[in-house]
Amino acid sequence: MQLSPFIPPLLIAALVLRRAMRAQKPRTVRMTRLWIFPGLLAFVTLMSLWHEGFPGLLVALVFLVAAAGGGALGWFRVHTLEFSLDAESGQVSARATQLGALLIIGLIGLRYLADYAIKTFGLNAGANVVHATDATLLFSTSMLVARSIHTWIRAHALIAAHKRSVLEGGSPAPAAATQDPVTPGS
Repeated sequence: MQLSPFIPPLLIAALVLRRAMRAQKPRTVRMTRLWIFPGLLAFVTLMSLWHEGFPGLLVALVFLVAAAGGGALGWFRVHTLEFSLDAESGQVSARATQLGALLIIGLIGLRYLADYAIKTFGLNAGANVVHATDATLLFSTSMLVARSIHTWIRAHALIAAHKRSVLEGGSPAPAAATQDPVTPGS
């Protein structure tokens, strides 16, 4: 058994994991810009699928499963973020957790494992390569769209709670508004 096919994915996984673990600084959630990249990606995905025509019932079902899986993973990935609200400015920030980093590493590992299986066991992709890439494109697009929607929902809930506390109490309530009530592990 040769180890050379495993070296690049292991190196990439180690670098991504190191970066993800070190760079866990909170990032400001820009509510007005959350839709831009997922919207553009959805447009490009639909245009690329439009030119191909209807692929058949089985492939369409695979596309549907890929889109649903990507949406579910994108929705779940937001649960790996810790949201906080600056009581003074009203800005929402999100910080990645180790679980989110491990999820990304797992996806990268799954991709390399599939590539290794195709090359090692001689699985013939042939004409289905286009359908496989389309399914992957649908998966990633729906993952980003679901992540953006769920991020907006959670950030909007924090902002609404902050505004209610300011209106009711007259001043921001830092203890109630700075930490998201739904954090991983609780």
